[in-house]
Amino acid sequence: MMDTEDMVRGALREEADGLAVGDWSAGTVQVHVRRQRRGRRVALGVSAVAAALVVVGGTGAVLSARDGVRAVAPASQPLSAPAGPAPEAVVVEPGQQLPLGRENWWMQLKDQEICIHDEPAYKTGPGCGGYSWAAGSTEITMQYYGSPPQNREGLYNLVYKGPGRVAAMAVEVDGQAHWATVASLPGSPGFASGFYWGPALKESGTPSEYPSGGIRFAAYDAEGKVLASRTLAP
Repeated sequence: MMDTEDMVRGALREEADGLAVGDWSAGTVQVHVRRQRRGRRVALGVSAVAAALVVVGGTGAVLSARDGVRAVAPASQPLSAPAGPAPEAVVVEPGQQLPLGRENWWMQLKDQEICIHDEPAYKTGPGCGGYSWAAGSTEITMQYYGSPPQNREGLYNLVYKGPGRVAAMAVEVDGQAHWATVASLPGSPGFASGFYWGPALKESGTPSEYPSGGIRFAAYDAEGKVLASRTLAP
């Protein structure tokens, strides 16, 4: 014969068994955590689903949102693909020097790093510098390298890290969309880099301030689906 305590325990167990936990519960928590992580990246201005990085040629400086470069805002709509065919993608071995179409400019792809050798900063030396990321991150980033002394053009370097295989990348400057040349490592490295020589961004007062607002960039798969697209906030 059950005593009163046993009866209460049994009733509580029956009540608990009748409660259904909806499938949305864990998902809601995960979304909240992802939003918190994105928020931290925006605040730091460093990890680019969150922010744009600008590297000033000749100084090796990486400029983030806190240095005067505006943070990234989501695009109102994905960047439409430019007219005409995209340049053929390039596959390189880890650490291989990929010429960027200008004397003493080259790029290396490594496991978790895009390394750019820009002539103003490194001349004919072996050095390079650029952008790296944390394992498991998903992001799209733009780095900009000025090309003094004339400063008539600059190198726009796009980096996508995330799911899907990148077949093409594009950047929009002054309302004009342009294909970037895509480079990746063999197999499925989980990231790709694109480069495009375009109109130079002009300094707006100090070495850390470049008018990057309005620049858009995107990565596409082989079917033309947008994998990621961002707009730099004005």
